Amino acid sequence: MEKKSLKDYRDLVLEDKRIEIKPIIRRKPFLKKDHDGHHTYTGCSKDMGLPYDPKARSYVNPFFNIDEQEAFEVLLNQEEGSLNLYKYNITKPNFWGDFLIKIPKEGLKLNLMNPADALRYRIILKDPKFAKNAQEVGIAEKLYEIVNEQEKREQISALGKKREKANDYMHEIKGSKTKMANVLKLLGKDVDHTHASLEFLKTELFDIIAETDPPKGMPGLDKFLEVIDDPVAETKVFVLDAIKTGEIKRTQNGYIYGSKHLGVDYNQVVNYFLDKDPKVQQLKLIIEERLKNNKEL
Repeated sequence: MEKKSLKDYRDLVLEDKRIEIKPIIRRKPFLKKDHDGHHTYTGCSKDMGLPYDPKARSYVNPFFNIDEQEAFEVLLNQEEGSLNLYKYNITKPNFWGDFLIKIPKEGLKLNLMNPADALRYRIILKDPKFAKNAQEVGIAEKLYEIVNEQEKREQISALGKKREKANDYMHEIKGSKTKMANVLKLLGKDVDHTHASLEFLKTELFDIIAETDPPKGMPGLDKFLEVIDDPVAETKVFVLDAIKTGEIKRTQNGYIYGSKHLGVDYNQVVNYFLDKDPKVQQLKLIIEERLKNNKEL
């Protein structure tokens, strides 16, 4: 087998990334809000190591591939075989027993171009006490969140672009009660814009835009952008208005206009009126004319 160089080993396990390990603060009900002990006391730290699996009688494998053990042994100046995952002796310290990750109160930053930090990162990924993404932060057993600083910057940049797009659209429609009300309808918030003020409608929409992680079932920034980018939004609003006023009626078998069956659900009705058939479009014009005379919308 061809002997690898130090560069080969570095290229195998090192990468130009910065990782931040941030404590997840959960308020303890028996402590005051500003108490020092909600996670780690000032001046203290928590020691984490590679988890040991007693069933497998080995440490959990932290390596991304079979060549990484050798690479880390070389880069960390360890003897060959010293990072063997089956070397476990409760009375005699080994590499894994000594290689602990000390995390102070404020958290920890890792430079993955540093071999020791690169190995620490692999250990952290295997520990169930670390949340790998924002979705896992709410899990009770998670004590820390793993934050990729580059990804975080990219997410912040992407979020900024989303907000800019949403605000630009709001600037276009903020003078039209009808347009703002239509967006709210498509977001599941049907409002009587004939009586609502411009300020009320703007506030409702800006509150939605401000939500980047809305509660389940509630609209937020992403849903707002989805609505304004929807190429068939106009037809969807038309169908909602027609259903609201009773021009299109809902029955046990679906939606009808007179005796004509339009679809079993809302989406089918929308698709029906997207049909370019002249008869369909003529019916749509008839209903639209009736809606113009209905002052409830």
